[in-house]
Amino acid sequence: MRREADPMGLKLRGVFQCGACGKPRGFGAHACSPGKRQRQRTALRNPVTWECGTCRKPRGVQHTCTQRSDFKARKRKAAAEERKRKRKAVRERQAARRKQAAADRRTRDRARKTAAKAGKGKPRARSGESHEPGTCGDHDCLKYGCKAYWQGLADCPGPHEGD
Repeated sequence: MRREADPMGLKLRGVFQCGACGKPRGFGAHACSPGKRQRQRTALRNPVTWECGTCRKPRGVQHTCTQRSDFKARKRKAAAEERKRKRKAVRERQAARRKQAAADRRTRDRARKTAAKAGKGKPRARSGESHEPGTCGDHDCLKYGCKAYWQGLADCPGPHEGD
């Protein structure tokens, strides 16, 4: 049985619990069929509670009544937004750095290619006469290529033109 809140915050919440079926019963008659269960004593559970009229919580000696507020939720949300904003700023700085590095690479490549084109032109004319092994004709030429050519030619058993 429940009574309305008193000005002192006391509430009578006396509930009689049936000893046979365990269901709450009022002060009046209660019809139940316990069956084969053993009957226990009818007991009064939670007879009196002292409830805070403001927050509706059970009051004790150390009860501190606080009003519900969404301050912590707003604070968490603001902190999360701040972290998100900082992460976004870091990503933007990194992207700008990558773009600047790519632009610098492109500029260096263009400069390198234009320098290569400017340095490349007509092949320069050789000064002096051409000296290729085999066209030299001097069997005692001191150049390495000529020595190897004439040595290989001497070691070869086959017939050669001009020798």
